Formats: sequence, structure tokens, C-alpha cells
Amino acid sequence: MKKIIQIILGIIAIGFIVLIAKNALFTSADEKLYDQGWSLYEKGDYKSAIFYFNKVDKTKYPDVLVALGASYMNTEDFDNAIQNFQEAYKKNVGRGTEDYNKIRNSLGYCYLKIGDNKNARFYFQEAVKSGSSNSKKNIQIIDSIENVQKVK
Repeated sequence: MKKIIQIILGIIAIGFIVLIAKNALFTSADEKLYDQGWSLYEKGDYKSAIFYFNKVDKTKYPDVLVALGASYMNTEDFDNAIQNFQEAYKKNVGRGTEDYNKIRNSLGYCYLKIGDNKNARFYFQEAVKSGSSNSKKNIQIIDSIENVQKVK
């Protein structure tokens, strides 16, 4: 009985060693950078996440453009956020999903933050066409801002 338990534990140990070796040897550098970027993003370390996300091959991981955009947006670097969200939007990253509306809402928000109400309205309206209720509220905010600007 003791011998059988030792054999079973040996097989389990070998299985773990193989799993660890597989992950170490067959995980691509891009995947490691991508995972490290997401780990840092989730911790709120957006500047470090940007460093890792910028090293990922965007043709293999096109959704990293959204992560880069969000990271830049969270550091209030709206120009770089717009650049990455625009590229994701043009490449249809997440099209047909709620993520695509998030890209459009994020573009609208970034444009709003830099004072470009025309582009902000465009992206919010695009999201409304897909049923985004948040975008309707954002358009109302733009309307309010523009009304206040007219009064001045």
C-alpha cells in the first residue's frame, strides 16, 4: 500500500514538473508581456502596464490596443488614449460586443476631456446606435456643456 501511494505521488509530481516546464518553455514572450501588463493594469499600475502593453505584438493581440487606450486614459494621457482607441476602432476590435461600445464611449470621453465636443458627440452617437444607454447620458452632458458655453 505504501509503495502504491509513493508511485501515485511520484506520478503527480512528474505531472506538475511537466506542466511547469511546458509553461516556461512554450509560453511566448508576447503572452508573458501581455499577462504582465494585465496584472499591472488590474493593480492600478497603469504606467507600468503601458510599458508592457507597448511591447506586445499588436497583430497577434489586437485587443491590447484597448488595454493601452484604457491605461493611457487612466493616466489622463488622452492623446495617446485616443490614438490606441482609434486604432482598435478602425480594426473593429470587439465589434459586435459590448467591448466595441466601450471603445466608442472611451473615445467620446477622451475627446470630451480635450475639449473636442464634435468628435465626442460623434462617438457617443455611434454607441447610442448600438443601444448604449450610457452614451445617451454622455450626449446630454455635451448638450449641457454647449448650452453653458453659449450663455457665456
